Amino acid sequence: MPIEKELLDAFDKELDRLDADGHKTDILKSLNKRRILQTSPHLVATESPRMFCINWLSSLGVDKNEYYVVGMYSGIPFSNSYRPGRINNKNSTVNLFPSNMQDGMVYRSIIPKKLIKSVDELPIDIARFLPRAKEGESYTKWALTACQHIERKILKKNNLIYLDVNEIVSEYLIQVLRKDTHPLHKMFFDPSSRREFTRIFRGETLFYIPTTSGKYEKMENMSIVKNVLKSKTQEISLEDKNELINALKNDRLCPAMMTTFIVLTFINQFKCLGSFAQVEYLPVYQKKLAKLKFLKEYDIEQVPTSNLTTGTFPEKSNLYPIDIIAEGKFEVNEKILFGELLLPMKSVLLKSYFTGNIRTNGKK
Repeated sequence: MPIEKELLDAFDKELDRLDADGHKTDILKSLNKRRILQTSPHLVATESPRMFCINWLSSLGVDKNEYYVVGMYSGIPFSNSYRPGRINNKNSTVNLFPSNMQDGMVYRSIIPKKLIKSVDELPIDIARFLPRAKEGESYTKWALTACQHIERKILKKNNLIYLDVNEIVSEYLIQVLRKDTHPLHKMFFDPSSRREFTRIFRGETLFYIPTTSGKYEKMENMSIVKNVLKSKTQEISLEDKNELINALKNDRLCPAMMTTFIVLTFINQFKCLGSFAQVEYLPVYQKKLAKLKFLKEYDIEQVPTSNLTTGTFPEKSNLYPIDIIAEGKFEVNEKILFGELLLPMKSVLLKSYFTGNIRTNGKK
C-alpha cells in the first residue's frame, strides 16, 4: 500500500518550515522509498547520551545517498525528564525557559527572552554551534536546527534530517479529516465508528492542548467522551469536523502518541524505529486496532511494530553531544558489538515501561 499523498504533503510542509528547500525533493524520495523513521527522541536542542548513541548506531546503516530521518516528539512539557528546554551537558544544564513555562508544551512554543540571554552567556565553544535566536519565533524550529547541526558535525554526515513528528501528523489530519471516506474521519465524526473506537480505547489520550492557570502555562490530555473531545477544562465538538480542523490549525492542538502512531505505523506502515518502551506499547496498540472494522483494509496484524533501536556508549565515551562538540573529538569503534551497547543499560532494559494503560504526556 503506497504512502498517502496527504502524509507526503505534510512531510513536504515541515521541510519547508525548516528551510530544507535545497534537498527537499531528495528527502521526500528517500522517505517514500525506504519508509523508515526514527521515533525514539523527544524534541530537544541537545540530546542525551543514549539518544545520541541511538542516532549514531541507526545512521550507520544508511547509505550516504539516502537520508536518516528523525521524527522528534514535541508533545511533552518542558518539565519532561528529557529536559527539552535546556542545553544539557555532563556537568551542568542551562535552562532556556522562564519558570512560568516549565509545564508548558514544547509543541509550537516560541522563543522567549530568557533563551536569547542564556545562549549569549554560554561559552563560545558551545554557543557558536547554535543557530541565531529571535524572540517570538518558533522554538521547535530553532531546537531542531541546533540538534541537526551539532550531530551532523560530530558524525560528519550531512544526510541526518530532524523533523517535528507532531507537526507532520497535525498537517496530515487537517487534510484527511475533510474526507468522509477516510478512516480517521470515521473515527472522529461517524457515531458508529467512534463508539467502536471508544469501546476498545476507553479514555485514550488522542490530543494535548495548552491551558493557562494564572501566569503559568500547562498542557491537558484530550480524549473522546461521547460526541466531544474533552480535557479537564476544554471541549471540542465532534458534531462539526471544522471545529477539530480549526483547532489543529489555530489552537496548538497537538496529536498525542496514539494518534501519531495510528497515522505513521498502522495506516501508512512506516517502520518506526523506537526505544525500549515503544516496542512494548506498539504491539498493545496493534492488538486493539486490529479489532476495528473501519481499519480492516490496512492489515494491522501484519505491521512490524517491534523495531528496537537503543544503546549506550561505554563509560568513557558516553558523553552528551554538547561535550563532544566542545572538545572537538568523537571516537567510537564502529565494530563494537550491539551487546556492548546494551550492557551499560541492562538494569533499565529489564524493567517494564508500559502496562497497557498509558496515560502520560510522552514516551520513553
